[in-house]
Amino acid sequence: MTRIGVPGYMDDSASNVAQFSPDQTRFALVLKKGNLAHDTNEYTLTFRTRDALSSAKAEATLKMESASNREAIKTVRWLSDNRRLLFIGESPAAMPQIYSFDVMTRRLKQITHHANPIVAFDASADGKVIVFEADPPVKDIMDTPEVRRAGFYATGEDLGEILLAGTPSSRSWSRDSRELFVLTSGRLPQKIATPDGIWPNLTLSVAPNGRYALIEALVRDVPKEWLGYGDRVLHEFIAANKAPTATSLVERYLMLDTNSKTIAPLIDAPKSWEHDGFVWVDGGRSIILSKAYLPLASISVEEGNERANNRYVVEVNPATHSISKITSDSLVAKRWMAKSKEIVLEAKDASGATGTKAYRRKGASWDETASVSNITESNRPAVTYEQDMNTAPKIWVAAQPEAEKKLLLDLNPQFSRLCFAKEEQITWQGTDGHPLRGGLYLPPDYQPNHRYPLVIQTHAFDPHKFWIDGPWSSAFAAQPLAARGIVVLQVGGAADGRDSLYRSTPSEAPRQMAAFEGAIDYLDRRGIIDRERVGIIGFSRTVFHVAYTLTHSKYHFAAATLADGFNAGYFEEIAFRNVTSEHNVVNGGPPYGASLPSWLERAPAFRIAALHSPVRLESYGMASTIEQWEWFSLLSQQKKPVDFLLLPRGTHILVKPSERLASQQGNVDWFTFWLNGEIDGAPKKREIYARWKELRNDQRAQ
Repeated sequence: MTRIGVPGYMDDSASNVAQFSPDQTRFALVLKKGNLAHDTNEYTLTFRTRDALSSAKAEATLKMESASNREAIKTVRWLSDNRRLLFIGESPAAMPQIYSFDVMTRRLKQITHHANPIVAFDASADGKVIVFEADPPVKDIMDTPEVRRAGFYATGEDLGEILLAGTPSSRSWSRDSRELFVLTSGRLPQKIATPDGIWPNLTLSVAPNGRYALIEALVRDVPKEWLGYGDRVLHEFIAANKAPTATSLVERYLMLDTNSKTIAPLIDAPKSWEHDGFVWVDGGRSIILSKAYLPLASISVEEGNERANNRYVVEVNPATHSISKITSDSLVAKRWMAKSKEIVLEAKDASGATGTKAYRRKGASWDETASVSNITESNRPAVTYEQDMNTAPKIWVAAQPEAEKKLLLDLNPQFSRLCFAKEEQITWQGTDGHPLRGGLYLPPDYQPNHRYPLVIQTHAFDPHKFWIDGPWSSAFAAQPLAARGIVVLQVGGAADGRDSLYRSTPSEAPRQMAAFEGAIDYLDRRGIIDRERVGIIGFSRTVFHVAYTLTHSKYHFAAATLADGFNAGYFEEIAFRNVTSEHNVVNGGPPYGASLPSWLERAPAFRIAALHSPVRLESYGMASTIEQWEWFSLLSQQKKPVDFLLLPRGTHILVKPSERLASQQGNVDWFTFWLNGEIDGAPKKREIYARWKELRNDQRAQ
């Protein structure tokens, strides 16, 4: 499947599908698809002009290919000359570097020659100032003459840090291992020492004039005063019992002065979890932040109470770090209107509908403007990436957003020859009464008078997205499962939007268990499923929800998969103590003392003796093995059916085609075996099915 190549957790976001040049005369599209034969991902950077409405011909095309878990073309930035772009490029023979591409001359030029992979960057409008992040050299801290002679004192490292020390996997495991550099024209890159941890998927933005750079970082030394903020989830991460040398999972903004090469916190406050927008003002004179916490120190009690429980849209001076409030409304900064000196903010209601407001500075304060009629994009074509549950994505172009559109690119014309399962949106109630919604995939040859096996895929649902697999490729395989005669339910969140009230509380998992049980009851009443043949897949956070359901629910699950995620277990808690206190929060306290009985009742692994479902475990990356080991060990000791797939170089969201196939096809085979008794006769799978038959014999013997 060809997709847009804009990186994102959901992997098919429509945001920034077209990258427009500053004068709006050209735009670039990044596309990607997997090449299973080469086990690579192929990226294409194609360019169009404003005459795309009258011509489908691309102006220029650049192709690159990645054999790693990284993008081959990443972070495309147009320069102010309207003909050159900067981006991070990679090929199987070369590590990621910053390149420029001239769309007029078709010239590709390598800008950096860094010794290690460059993982993130941004640049000034003219490209003369570049700030980039790079992986550090791999150092084996355990294999030095001193350590070989006298050993090593563990001072609080996570178990994964110690076990992976010196291996390539240590890079991806460490949260603070990236290095920061400033590159200016005609000079060598200069390394910047940072007080906090740098991670490549966090914000990095250089002001258009190149004077400052905004960097989102993981705080190393979390001020205890921040415990005064009222956000419950943020509080747990601030309170986490981490080692002094480790970074937290609490974020804040740093501001880098590219002239003096100094860096400091922008605001003495944490950053909110949402990546909800910021806008540079007048090229970099100031910056406007959305949903910002404000400092709690040196203010009145009344003001402190207000700040502890609110977030603000603020303007911050990067030179003095002085702060000016704009509004406490839940709005997102979208763009700066240079002519009218207005900031445009976007509001979104519970239904997802959006509206805009504008504010203009008046002296030392900001006032909402009476009209936002001048809030318009420039006269450029509207390029959209459109899809829905049953319509594969296509790229369309129109002269204006409301004008008649023309098909610019059918990304997957081969889909017209395939018969997909139809997906429908359904709603139901959990067994605790709360409302839910999700997407139901019915087999292509679905017969209303037949009851089918069911596989529940957890974590997310979006009726506006065409998902062959699910929200991610890790473990999920909706359409292939449906093609094998299995009904698939992609579970979304609560229809009342109240899930966040229960997250990170002892009620989180019981609420999700009720959602799964209610879905089984609903589909059973409709005569669609055979409730004795139900499978379920947990991934990432929902590993916890599924693990809890398997060990606490009275409902029968014929098979399950737990893929690369948080399971709220005891071994996970003691191995990764620097990460979060989430284990203690959802289990009612720490696993000792007065709260130990609560752990014995709630923690899924402590109730594993009650589990009778065959369980497939999947770990992506060596450190992830630690997360799954408690389940694998306990199930194996009790001779309960368990299968464990380890993809040693996999990432949490699987990227390489071979690894995606191993996970997804493995789950298709797993569930068709346990739910339908089917066996794939391919010679290369004989050993797998022989092992599964032994697991089935063990299950029957019990």
